[in-house]
Amino acid sequence: MEIKDLKPELVWKFFSQLSEIPRGSGDEQAVSDYLVNFAKERNLEVRQDDALNVVFKKDATEGYEDKPTIALQGHMDMVCVKEDDSDHDFSKDPIKLLIKDGWVTADGTTLGADDGMGVAYILAIFDDEDVVHGPLEAIITTGEETSMVGANKLDTSDIKADYLINIDTEEDGILTIGCAGGCDLEISFKKEKEAAQGEFLKLDLKGFEGGHSGMEIDRGRLNTIKTVGRLLAGIDGVQIASINGGVKRNAIASTAQVTFAVADKEAAKKELEQRIADVLNESKDTDPNGKIILEDASFDGEVLTKELSENIINTLYTLPDGLIKKHEGEIISSSNLGILEEDENEVRIVSMIRSQIDSAKFNRAAISKKIAEQFGAHCEVNNPYTGWQREETKLIDIANDIWKEQTGSEMTVETTHGGLECGLFKGVLPEVEMISFGPTIEGAHSPSERVNIESTERNYKFLVELLKRA
Repeated sequence: MEIKDLKPELVWKFFSQLSEIPRGSGDEQAVSDYLVNFAKERNLEVRQDDALNVVFKKDATEGYEDKPTIALQGHMDMVCVKEDDSDHDFSKDPIKLLIKDGWVTADGTTLGADDGMGVAYILAIFDDEDVVHGPLEAIITTGEETSMVGANKLDTSDIKADYLINIDTEEDGILTIGCAGGCDLEISFKKEKEAAQGEFLKLDLKGFEGGHSGMEIDRGRLNTIKTVGRLLAGIDGVQIASINGGVKRNAIASTAQVTFAVADKEAAKKELEQRIADVLNESKDTDPNGKIILEDASFDGEVLTKELSENIINTLYTLPDGLIKKHEGEIISSSNLGILEEDENEVRIVSMIRSQIDSAKFNRAAISKKIAEQFGAHCEVNNPYTGWQREETKLIDIANDIWKEQTGSEMTVETTHGGLECGLFKGVLPEVEMISFGPTIEGAHSPSERVNIESTERNYKFLVELLKRA
């Protein structure tokens, strides 16, 4: 079976086309232009703004002109993560789609179903003349996976929607009616260097599960950035030569590497081997494929000073990471060490903090900031966005009735710890009723990402009927 043989045909057709186009966060020009051309080819009213957001509109089906206006909303960017041995270039190489046991996945990379599937749904709806609907609007944004820059910059003055349907959640039968807000704590250390004293070792952490820092932060998976701090804390005479980990602020770090000098190599190796064994034993249930490789290394040039190296290590070791609070099955607050990187001048750490409650979010950011500053770091809280508060609406009842008719079971109505653009849109479109749903996607933000084929068809059928009856 090939992708073109899957149903609904239009959804998979457009998802395949999207998979051919570079669309990592910050690299959306080509996909944005593709969406504009899609609209122009169908004589739809369309606009593209400076942030590369695309908005297009379609008149109602004859006889449905008086129905409420519905906006379908998703984001065009994707998280770009690949396996360590993959040579995939996200800036030019198509995502290679594979069908396995009722799922569509990718070959060694993230799939981009988050939120390529939502965008494919929108394109299929606007392309299919057999779909019955009132006035339709499409809002497809950029940069959702980084800072929600598109939604933040979107001019909504021409949005007439009574209802907004976000297609960016990832579990069959779940109707999302609220989400957490978030912010980034950006931590930086100015480099101070000196000559190396001692011999070099390298730690390479790879193969850990990683995953979505909103949807999967409560699953106890190992964070490799945090683990670098644990492994190196207190090791005598560490001088960092190079260090990096993670790839996205909103992905649980699944890889990290650090090369460093130590005062006594044999003593350090003995201690590190024991710590590695402890970490792997503790994480064997959640991260069975994780590996931590310790090996001799070499390095030419100066390294970070012992004091700065110790401060960076202690910051990683003591910063909060993971689940903070959960109540009645819903994640309330969390933080995630998502990025550890360096350039010629700085070492940078990014912690993404989420909470349904703004005060709790900023309190956790303040705590983490205080910890890092005690070790000499410069800290800034950036990219704050508010949550989407739960409310009961007519649209929820309509959606639940349709789902029950089609599947025989009621939808689970809940909030999500993942970030959704609905929070930002609700701030500027307070009267619009909003819901979010989508097909089952597993492993988002990781190379194991996959989307369920049956769920894709079931949720599209649900959307078609919702547009008819809302």
